[in-house]
Amino acid sequence: MIEVTSLTKVYGTGDGAVTAVDDVSLSVPSGQVFGILGRSGAGKTTLMRCLTALERPTSGSVTIGEVNLTELSASGLRKARHRMGMIFQHFNLLGSRTAADNIAFPLEVQGVPAAERRARVAELIELVGLQGREHAFPSQLSGGQKQRVGIARALAAHPDVLFCDEATSALDPATTEQILDLLKEINRRTGVTIVLITHESEVVRRICDAAALMASGRVVEQGPLLELLADPDSRLADILLPVGDVSLDPEHTSVVLGFAHGGTTEPVISGLTRRFGLDVSILGGAVETVAGHKVGRLRVALTHPDGGYDRDAVAAYLAEHEVSVHL
Repeated sequence: MIEVTSLTKVYGTGDGAVTAVDDVSLSVPSGQVFGILGRSGAGKTTLMRCLTALERPTSGSVTIGEVNLTELSASGLRKARHRMGMIFQHFNLLGSRTAADNIAFPLEVQGVPAAERRARVAELIELVGLQGREHAFPSQLSGGQKQRVGIARALAAHPDVLFCDEATSALDPATTEQILDLLKEINRRTGVTIVLITHESEVVRRICDAAALMASGRVVEQGPLLELLADPDSRLADILLPVGDVSLDPEHTSVVLGFAHGGTTEPVISGLTRRFGLDVSILGGAVETVAGHKVGRLRVALTHPDGGYDRDAVAAYLAEHEVSVHL
């Protein structure tokens, strides 16, 4: 479990002070893939640096497991970082070392015996799908292969948490999908907690169990992804499954429907027409598979020939079919 409590990071003093992270609190359950989504300048990278204790927060605390990182000495922090793995956007591999030697590097730093290092490297080469490329140098590897080396290196010391800072931003779309699927498989097989910092909504949509949305240094929304996507009022859902804004509805008769556990195979829309005599116009929407579940959001305009309808009854009908609604 990662607990972030009232975390603030301010750079500079006086009139020149800049608050990069502003009173952020987060809870990341153990074993989950947790995404932190936001635009450039939202404070994501500064938050990541505080989570990994590369930056000391101005105030607040970061606790991983039972260890409060903000209370540790310099030597205590070095020891705590052995339980963290880090994956970078631009790989940060050592060009003079082979793939296998890059993976082994953190184990060498920790003084792990050579035979144990070789066994662990062989295990990780198989895990990330680099058989046959272990003796290649970074200059001989594709971008996706370099990131696989980076993932294996981050896992070498059996970390409790794997931090990924824009880990797929330098990759093409097809390779991005492969790397994300690999991270999800690693999470499934090892149980390692993964925290992803990203500006790409597809990263969150494809593999995350839960997520937080950052803007202007603050977390404006967080929670289990399926719950957020089913919430018609969710700002994060608007980013992940956009349905268009109210400008699509000049008559101001539209509602937003959200469904995550049911509703995708039920004739809900036709049921509205039959039961309530409503005319339904679909203005925008999306249906995706997220975390193994079909989820969707629709913006629909509901009108009645007589000019009005019982909104409470409509909301109750939709709730019976596990569809949430913002009327």
